[in-house]
Amino acid sequence: MRVVRSLTMAERRKFIVAVLSILISFGLMARNSERPAVSAQTPATAACNPVPPPPCKEGASPGVIQIIPDPSSPQNRLKLARKRFYLSACPFNLTSAVNISTAPTLRGFYESAGASTQLIAWLEENHCDSIYCRALTSAEARCEGAEAVKCVPEFQNAYRNALSALKGNADLAVRMISNYAPLSDAKLRIGFYEARAEWLKNSVARIESAVTRDYRLRTTMTDKDGIGFFYDLCPGPYYISSVAPIYIDRTEIVWETPKPVRVEGPPDMKTATKVTLAFPPNKDKKNFFVGRPIAEFGSQKPAGQ
Repeated sequence: MRVVRSLTMAERRKFIVAVLSILISFGLMARNSERPAVSAQTPATAACNPVPPPPCKEGASPGVIQIIPDPSSPQNRLKLARKRFYLSACPFNLTSAVNISTAPTLRGFYESAGASTQLIAWLEENHCDSIYCRALTSAEARCEGAEAVKCVPEFQNAYRNALSALKGNADLAVRMISNYAPLSDAKLRIGFYEARAEWLKNSVARIESAVTRDYRLRTTMTDKDGIGFFYDLCPGPYYISSVAPIYIDRTEIVWETPKPVRVEGPPDMKTATKVTLAFPPNKDKKNFFVGRPIAEFGSQKPAGQ
């Protein structure tokens, strides 16, 4: 007959510790199994550390980035005039962050709004997001000195209505033309601008949240010569993008710098790092970036959409 020996006090303690260890291990395993699985691959932006605003580390001077259109042609200034661009310390990763194919396009929007082919052509020729991008001339309103095929019926009809309401005051009728039908229709006046602004708002929010919850992009609007500035940049790498497509020469173009622009921290604010925005079929080189047609971004939806 086998005799079972009683455990000593020390052995009992060891036994209790071993049992507790096993129970704790199983408890942790069960808790971890309830957590959502984490993908082995993380977006490039997740490893990016946003650069804080001045004062910069070690007393470095803040720098400036100046974006300019390709100076090879005077027309390039008009193509990028009054356009919005964004700056980030992290890559934009537009293909994975937003669905570029859902961005409203100038021609597509105005065709759906019932605009005439002449009005669409006028907007495209002047690189306008709305009829307010420049003042109408009296000749344009009256359709004088131009081929009939180029006359914009919306301008003509609104001018006639304004002239009638303003008792024949021709100068005032031209200045107030957008207050009269059919230009008084908000869709024709500012509809595309507002639709694009709403798309940008949502897309920028997605790009920011891909970095951190409180991260914010910098933004600037170019002037009439297509020039824009980003100020107060601590030394480090930065990326630039239009995010939304811009209508250029019958093609919707998107800028997204594949390589960072480095700000070294100049000794004074008069020194700017110049970044040139060029057009296809040019090639990228240092601080010289070529836009890509919207078709190159494909129509694949990013995760979560």
